[in-house]
Amino acid sequence: MAVKAKIRDYTEAEWDALDEKMDYPDRVVLCPRCGNEIAYEEPGNSISVYCLTEDCIFGGLRGL
Repeated sequence: MAVKAKIRDYTEAEWDALDEKMDYPDRVVLCPRCGNEIAYEEPGNSISVYCLTEDCIFGGLRGL
């Protein structure tokens, strides 16, 4: 079973890629960890950005 990395273990490049996708959702952003594309979704009042590779990097914002 794969173990997800803890958020605090992300590199600066990984955080930068997630931030870039949140700032520019239409831009193609590649994951610095595996090279797959990072996806952008707006479920409800939230924003979710994540690598399309299972158990890779992810992030987002939760709205009220």
